[in-house]
Amino acid sequence: MWGNENLTDHIPDSLYDLSMLEDLHLFRNSFSGSISTQIGRLTKLKTLTLAENNFTGTLPTELGLCQDLEFLRIEMTDIEGSAPKEVCDLTEKNLFSDDRDKEYFKADCLEDNVTMVAFFVCDCCSSCCDHVTSQCKILD
Repeated sequence: MWGNENLTDHIPDSLYDLSMLEDLHLFRNSFSGSISTQIGRLTKLKTLTLAENNFTGTLPTELGLCQDLEFLRIEMTDIEGSAPKEVCDLTEKNLFSDDRDKEYFKADCLEDNVTMVAFFVCDCCSSCCDHVTSQCKILD
């Protein structure tokens, strides 16, 4: 699935029945609500781009069940909290690889210019964005 389709509302539960799905691009839509814990059922998922949507809540730990995940983008959403250990563990296995894009895990983890606090805490992100200004920076 590809993004920028002007889709709204929540991600339909039926999507999580697509157990062989490898690439899910939902960026630049108007999805809202939280990311379901059912995301962990997409065990073949390699790419997940949820950026530039109205998602809320936290990143579910069940995302760590997606053992093949190589690329994750959640910047410019209202997902808050911190990156679950289960997701960060994937960086050692798949996400953190010299032959992958330098922005393999991108989130709103830069301190913003207003509050001087990061919107999302991430110890394993490769690229962090300012939630207020949308400016991003690749981390070393």
